[in-house]
Amino acid sequence: MHIHKRTISAILLFFLLIAFALPGSAERQKVIRIAGDNNFPPFEYFAQSGVYSGFNVDMMNAISLETGMNIEFVPLPWDEALKALQNGEVDAVQGMKYSPARDAIYDFSDPYFTSSQGIFVRKDNMYIFQIDDLDGRRIAIQKGDIANDLLRKHHNAQFVTTSSQEEAVQLLLAGKVDAFVGNRITGQYFIQKTNQQDQIKIVGEPINPTDYGVAVMPRNHALLKDINKAILRLKQNGTYDKIERKWFGEYIMPNAPNLYAIMKVLQIVLIVVGTIVVIVLWWNRVLKREVKRRTVQIGAINQQLKEKMEQLEENVQFQQQLLDSTYSFYVTLDKGETVSRMNRKAARYLGGASSLVGLPMHETLLSSIIPREEVVAALTRGEATLQKETVWNKPVMDDGVQRTLRYNIFPIVSPAQEITGAIINFMDVTEQVELEKKMEQEERLRSLGQLILGIAHEIRNPLTSILTYTELLPTKFDNPKFRAFFSEQVPGEIKRLNGLVSDLLDYARPKQPHPVSFAAGELIEAVLGLCQQNIKERGVDVHVQMEAGLMLYTDFNQTKQVAINIILNGVEAMQPGGQLTIQGTRDGTLAKLLITDTGEGIAPDDRYRVFEPFYTTKPHGVGLGLPTTYHLVKENGGTIDIESKQGSGTSVIIRLPMPQEGSE
Repeated sequence: MHIHKRTISAILLFFLLIAFALPGSAERQKVIRIAGDNNFPPFEYFAQSGVYSGFNVDMMNAISLETGMNIEFVPLPWDEALKALQNGEVDAVQGMKYSPARDAIYDFSDPYFTSSQGIFVRKDNMYIFQIDDLDGRRIAIQKGDIANDLLRKHHNAQFVTTSSQEEAVQLLLAGKVDAFVGNRITGQYFIQKTNQQDQIKIVGEPINPTDYGVAVMPRNHALLKDINKAILRLKQNGTYDKIERKWFGEYIMPNAPNLYAIMKVLQIVLIVVGTIVVIVLWWNRVLKREVKRRTVQIGAINQQLKEKMEQLEENVQFQQQLLDSTYSFYVTLDKGETVSRMNRKAARYLGGASSLVGLPMHETLLSSIIPREEVVAALTRGEATLQKETVWNKPVMDDGVQRTLRYNIFPIVSPAQEITGAIINFMDVTEQVELEKKMEQEERLRSLGQLILGIAHEIRNPLTSILTYTELLPTKFDNPKFRAFFSEQVPGEIKRLNGLVSDLLDYARPKQPHPVSFAAGELIEAVLGLCQQNIKERGVDVHVQMEAGLMLYTDFNQTKQVAINIILNGVEAMQPGGQLTIQGTRDGTLAKLLITDTGEGIAPDDRYRVFEPFYTTKPHGVGLGLPTTYHLVKENGGTIDIESKQGSGTSVIIRLPMPQEGSE
């Protein structure tokens, strides 16, 4: 008859509890870290309940009770378990198969099992029967497994390493490898677990049946003495046989009358005795040790929390000091538009009320400065507002002075990419704006002087020519060649003067822009059509990269003139074979046009004067093209910048408004 499994378990539990509860056992305990494969059933694996189980785990627990050592299991992928042992992160590895190559690295305990490898192939495989048939095949093996040493001579084979033998079985089932070489028992376990017995078979004889035991590094050889003694006692007292039968087959006892009844009574007695022993001896000691351990842990945790709180407080103080030391006014809002933090400068500027923290924005003076719709855009859609300018009439306490402010709004984004608030920084630039106006006035006067000099220079040349021809008219009027020459040259000079006056008027008094919405791509396409002849004559390649749906909100004709001036300048700056690149992208609330040529570039001294009227490096240029372009861009609410390095080409960056809600 079969001995009931619960009877065997009860007997084993009794002996384990008695051994653990013997006087002096607690004094003998020491903690060792045992690594093992986290997915190598039935030797070691995580059961469905989440408990680390298996033949090796039960063996280590039994050795723990025999030696008094307290074992901590460290389940890892097999190759990581070997690395942990070599790096000293664990004291031993449970269940390692012996080999000469491994013996050169590790020290092994006395064997307690015989392990062998097997060749697994699909049922329809008719060309692999033994290990020599693996040459030239795709073979799945587990990282760090003994199969790596066994198959080393098969250089022609293609090895596919996996983190577990279960993964190798799946590769074989999927047809991604021709064979899997691994532990015979573990391989069969995974096949039966997935009910794939009709698809996979084992071929050939068992490969390399070899001893199987605990492995340590040579520096930890002393640990093997205690382990070897425990293995010997487990085999002598029958515990090993019980563990082996549990995992690899139940032993069938000969028929014996009344054996089951006797074992049943013995089971009850042992359970009662074991319960008493546990309550009286073991439980009391465990509780004392646990209370002591928990007390130490709680003390350490409290100390860590105290240090963390101090660091957090220091960080908060540092952040506040950092904000207070900045030149700008800073205010942060939470998701509900409530003021969560502000620096001292902002508090003083908004009335000196540090109590603004915690108030809704609409109840503070900030609401009269910052448009709420821009705050909502930052908090809901993550849209930033950059370099906006507004005029604010400060309250009566400041004599109602009209102040000019510039502000930015940025969303606060958490590591999880969620918007948690917004940062508003603003500056009072009233004095700066006044200074800029004065500087602009001075610049106008300086430009006016340059303009007068330029006009005088440009007008003098054609007037001199006209005067010369006019003075010669009385004496050479009868000369047909002179009359023909006169009728050709004088009108040309007059047209030149008229063109100069027209350019001057466009520069000095540009037309009021009438902004409309239009596609940036259509504008560039129209300009390139007008400039096609110049592009063809210069032999220049043009590449256009426009962001889909990029729109502009400017005066179409003025913007077209700007694009023509910049593109023609770039074309004329290049030799045949040059390349002109036109890119259009979004840059915050503005559209960005980047026009780059591969010409000779602009000299450093010239780069800062290109927008001055009548300044030109062209032999026949007037010097009003770029100044006019600059004014047209400014009149349409945009900016223009030039980046150039002599010998490396020139890039012109134009930023223009895009349509906003309500614009036509």
